[in-house]
Amino acid sequence: MRPLIQEIQTAHTPESLVENLRGENGIILLRSNSFDSPQARYSFVAANPFLIFRSFGSRCEISNYQLPSPISQIQFCNPWHLLDSLMSRFELLDEIDLPFPLGGAFGYWGYDLKNFTEPKLPRRAVNDLELPDCHVGFYDSIIVFDHRLGKVCIVSTGINADGSRSEKRAQGQLEFWRAKLQMHTPNCQPVSDSRFTIHDSTIASNFTRADFLAAVERAQNYIRAGDIYQVNISQRLTAQSIFSGWEFFEKLSAVSPAPFSAFLDCGEFQITSSSPEQFLRMSGSHIVTRPIKGTRPRHADPTRDAQLAYELQTSAKELSELVMITDLLRNDLGKVCEFGSIQVPELAKLEKFAQVQHLVSTVEGRLKKDATHFAAFASCFPGGSITGAPKFRAMEIIDELEPMSRGPYCGAIGYLGFNRESQLSIAIRTAICRDSVVHFNVGAGIVADSNPEAEYEETLAKAQGLFATLGSEAGVQAAACLTEQART
Repeated sequence: MRPLIQEIQTAHTPESLVENLRGENGIILLRSNSFDSPQARYSFVAANPFLIFRSFGSRCEISNYQLPSPISQIQFCNPWHLLDSLMSRFELLDEIDLPFPLGGAFGYWGYDLKNFTEPKLPRRAVNDLELPDCHVGFYDSIIVFDHRLGKVCIVSTGINADGSRSEKRAQGQLEFWRAKLQMHTPNCQPVSDSRFTIHDSTIASNFTRADFLAAVERAQNYIRAGDIYQVNISQRLTAQSIFSGWEFFEKLSAVSPAPFSAFLDCGEFQITSSSPEQFLRMSGSHIVTRPIKGTRPRHADPTRDAQLAYELQTSAKELSELVMITDLLRNDLGKVCEFGSIQVPELAKLEKFAQVQHLVSTVEGRLKKDATHFAAFASCFPGGSITGAPKFRAMEIIDELEPMSRGPYCGAIGYLGFNRESQLSIAIRTAICRDSVVHFNVGAGIVADSNPEAEYEETLAKAQGLFATLGSEAGVQAAACLTEQART
């Protein structure tokens, strides 16, 4: 049987559809908030995966939700290998060529999965949040919002957990989504600042300002010693919140829109993201990555905003940093691409977002015939723009200098489609919401001529959208309180 693809007329937005899915399992929204970008044409909504995969180190859990009551199996192995074998069970390679996924593996792959792409890496940082290294749902049906054409489609494949196809299941999922898209939107009160009051003392960091500056200086010592050329160092901020994970996502998307926004309901916690950075886009054998380096804040005064943009575009430090990472990613793609196919059509392009502006490059290539999307993803993981160069040594130094493991941060969020249409963003501007607490990391790229004070301020500039989401007055007081806060 072929997948059922049905266009439907609906007044729903991706957000209002999610509101109609309250109570369903494994809700995921991948939301495009920059419709003029070719990288951000589609939004996707999914719910009720037939399998959920989670890993904790080498302990892998596979939960089957197609049975009368979910059953979980435990295996001890490399998560990447198990995910790749699962993906091969569900592939739909003979279907019509479409630019969006016909179902797939949707979720997050956390930074600590690096230890299974580079087994010799140490694991010294403390995993104090005890989150899964990855949380991935396998979805046989999804809703596709095409923002360029203004169309909404239901995709239903009828795939079962054993890889077989069921026309009855495909039709049942089609009817489920049709009913949800025809339901009225629930009467939801907009998320209001008045519902939330934050005090500066409630925002904590796993670094004091002095400790962060010292970490930058230690990183620079490694650079001067010739160990590395560049490394990304981050701090994790924590705040109390009375927003639900969904409410936090709604407000974050409003105050800090980005091409790759995401909401993932992982059961006991939620992931919300407003990432500007595409990690990988794979369509058949074509693969693209778009690293970001160099940051300046936006300014309400157009003249000052233009000055900041000019300062960024003419900064030797920022340009050299991006060129280094672009070259690193050329090498990463070279491991999985046909010889001679790697190109760099864009180098150091200026892109502006709500709170910040960045420099971006584009690197693309053609995958080798035997390279699956999961294999290519694992080979390039984690993204070089949030590790450093050389990559392996930079990751060793990150593990030494950052006291807590990064968790989802600096991993990837997105999907790998059953029909080999895949897209993943870098998990930055990303928050973990659990038990009325929000955790989010912010980082800076360190090079030889970095100013430690300026790098610290850059991390706070990147946190402005998250500060504003929390209700702080533009994060000014929150930033001030972090400067002398004791290590938590």
